[in-house]
Amino acid sequence: MADLATPFAVRTAATLRVPDAVKDGPLPLADIAHRCRAEADPLGRVLRFLVHRGMFTEPEHDVFGPNDASEALRSDLDDGPQPWLDLDGAVGRADLAFVELIEQVRGRHPAYPAAFGRSFWEDLAHNPQLSDSFDALMETKTYGIAPLIAVAHDWSAYGRIADVGGGKGVLLAEILRANPKARGILVDLTGPARSAADYLREQGVGDRSEVVTASFFDPLPIQADAVVVCDVLGDWDDEDATRILENCKRAIAPGGRLLIIELLPDRERMALFTEMDLRMMIYVGGRMRDLDRTQQVAEAAGLAVEDFTPLDNGYAIVECRPER
Repeated sequence: MADLATPFAVRTAATLRVPDAVKDGPLPLADIAHRCRAEADPLGRVLRFLVHRGMFTEPEHDVFGPNDASEALRSDLDDGPQPWLDLDGAVGRADLAFVELIEQVRGRHPAYPAAFGRSFWEDLAHNPQLSDSFDALMETKTYGIAPLIAVAHDWSAYGRIADVGGGKGVLLAEILRANPKARGILVDLTGPARSAADYLREQGVGDRSEVVTASFFDPLPIQADAVVVCDVLGDWDDEDATRILENCKRAIAPGGRLLIIELLPDRERMALFTEMDLRMMIYVGGRMRDLDRTQQVAEAAGLAVEDFTPLDNGYAIVECRPER
C-alpha cells in the first residue's frame, strides 16, 4: 500500500498518452518516445517497470505494446480515468500536493499552497490549461449525475430554477428539458460559464434560460423559486460553505426552496467518500460532509432542512427552506 513508484509510473504513462500511441499494436521505443515527446531511455525504463506490473507488453526488447490495463487508460474513452491521472491537468497536478499531507496534519501549513506557491483556485485563475481541464472534468462528472437528479425531485413545482456554480449548465439543461414550463438561471464565474449560453441553446432550452455572471461569495443578483447548489459545498470549509448558503438563501423567492446536492456517505461508498474528503482537504481546504454536518451548515446559514432524497449513486438532494 505504501508503494509510490507504481502510481507515479502509471500517471506518467497516462500523461504522455502512451496507451494512445500503442493502441494499434507494438511499437519500437524510439517511435513511442517521438509520438509522446519524451526521452527514449527514461521512458523505456518506466514502461519496462509497468510491464512487470501488468501494464503494457514487451514482445521483444525495446518494443512495447498494449494490453487490457493500458487500453483502459486511453484518452479517447468516454468517462475513462486518463483525465483524472493527467499530471498536466488540474486534478492530476493537485494530487502531487499529497507530499505535503504530513505537514497539513501537523498543522504547519495547507498542502496545496505549500506544494505550488498559491492556492488551487489561484492556480486555475493563472493557468488556462489547468482551468479548462478542471471545467471539463466537472462537466463530465455532472453528465453522470444530472439525469438522476432531474427525475428524483419534483422540479415542476418551481417556475424559476437557478443553478448556482453550475458551470456551462449541464444540470440546468437536464432539469429544464424534463420540465418544459420552467425557466432557468445559470450562475457562475466568467470562466466556467463562458460557453453556457451556447450550450443551453444547443440543448433546446436557451429561450427559457439566462446566464448570470456572479460569485457565490457575493450577493446574487437573482431571484428564483428553487436555488440549486450541486457539488459545490465540498470545495469549502464550514465558514465559507455557510457564506455561500447565506447568499443563496437571499436569492430564494418567497415560498421557494434551496436544494443542496452532494455526495453523502453510505455503507457501500465509504471508501470513495473518505478519499474525496482527503482530496478536498489537500486541494482546497474543503471537506465532505455527512447529512448531520450538512444540516449544521444549513442551519448556520438560516436554513431548515425539510426533506432528504438519496440517489442511487451515493448523492442526495437535501431540500431546505429559509427559516422565518
